[in-house]
Amino acid sequence: MRTWVKHQDPHNKYGATFTLGDRNIELPPGAVISVTRGEQFNIPRLIINGILNQFIMKRMIKNEDLLYAELTGQLQGGTGQTMTVWKDAKCMNRFRTRGFHQFARKFFSWVFYSGKVQSYFLTWEHQGPLPSPEEITSFVKTYGRHFDGGKLVKKANPPKKQSLNEIVS
Repeated sequence: MRTWVKHQDPHNKYGATFTLGDRNIELPPGAVISVTRGEQFNIPRLIINGILNQFIMKRMIKNEDLLYAELTGQLQGGTGQTMTVWKDAKCMNRFRTRGFHQFARKFFSWVFYSGKVQSYFLTWEHQGPLPSPEEITSFVKTYGRHFDGGKLVKKANPPKKQSLNEIVS
């Protein structure tokens, strides 16, 4: 059975990354990466987001369509980012729109869509090795759907059929 592994940030005692699976995975054709990023969460939002993530993480372990997952959080700055890698877009959509994840999206959307929170969302088909966490963050902030305090600032506009590695190099 797969398990989540915690990687403490050596430069910040209030930050960590949790991974599920092997980052050096060989992606099948049609694989997609989905990223959700929130910035400027206040303490109550961070706590609620963390609790919700614990329930969602338990369901991810059992999902065979999930190839890899990476959750990163920084208490200072109120930042959280989730990257999931799926066999294809249908598998990702099925997880996103059912069960506890759907419940959390409906009833706790205010965590991401109000206050001073900056939210970014992006899903794209990917080929080649997984980009670094820094490249993923840059990519989602450049091409992802962006909300400022719940107001849509920019629609998602990912480049077509290119590897992120080709775009950032």
